[in-house]
Amino acid sequence: MQEDSPELQVWKQHNTRSTCVLEVGGFRPTGQACASHIGLEPLLAPGEAWPLDGAGQPMQFIAQLNLQQAPWLPEALQGLALLQFFCGEQFIESGCAPETWALRLRPSLDGLQPRPQPPFRDRPWVGRGFEARWLAPQDDHPSYDDENMRLPPGMQEFPEEAHGLCLGRTKLGGYAKSLQHGISFFAFTEDADGVWQPSPDEPDYVLQIDSEEKAGLNWVDGGIVYLGRHPLTGRWSAHCQFY
Repeated sequence: MQEDSPELQVWKQHNTRSTCVLEVGGFRPTGQACASHIGLEPLLAPGEAWPLDGAGQPMQFIAQLNLQQAPWLPEALQGLALLQFFCGEQFIESGCAPETWALRLRPSLDGLQPRPQPPFRDRPWVGRGFEARWLAPQDDHPSYDDENMRLPPGMQEFPEEAHGLCLGRTKLGGYAKSLQHGISFFAFTEDADGVWQPSPDEPDYVLQIDSEEKAGLNWVDGGIVYLGRHPLTGRWSAHCQFY
């Protein structure tokens, strides 16, 4: 393994976060209903309503992430047992409008039961369900256009060696892997001085759900869905980029 240059070592000191990557398939499944998975049957409470989109249609179930089994969690997910993501047929076309997706965050697994996907109108996002598991925590680093990226004192530009160090997989924490430009959940607005400012509703990035080839999950064209939580209001937001 090639040793990092002194320049990259200094840059990493300012730009390293922990992340926990999800491995989809490629191992003997446990068959546990509470396991992390893409496109199998999610756990719901008895009598719990399936998420509906703004048109009253059942959303498609995408992913269930068992947070109790994750060896590391970002602060926004600590104390939770399960995260589930659903999306409706207009999720991409609407620009990830709130009525086109749903996030279920569960503090406990008690009393939950597998629930089959009800019929929906759109083509399926997931081709085949796959169980998944968490890999050991590892270091992650930002893309060049990430607003969280920090250049150390005296460093004028993003180091060439740092390109490609941001993990583009389904993961918790770390840095958002950009595909088109820096991640922004809401449009910037121009202030009275003509300076473009981020929206006051802009959340902190928490996790991303990548296109997963084994499960046939493809966000338009190799895209990624990002989920973020506002540190003050606790409001969650979704964003998607693709090639």
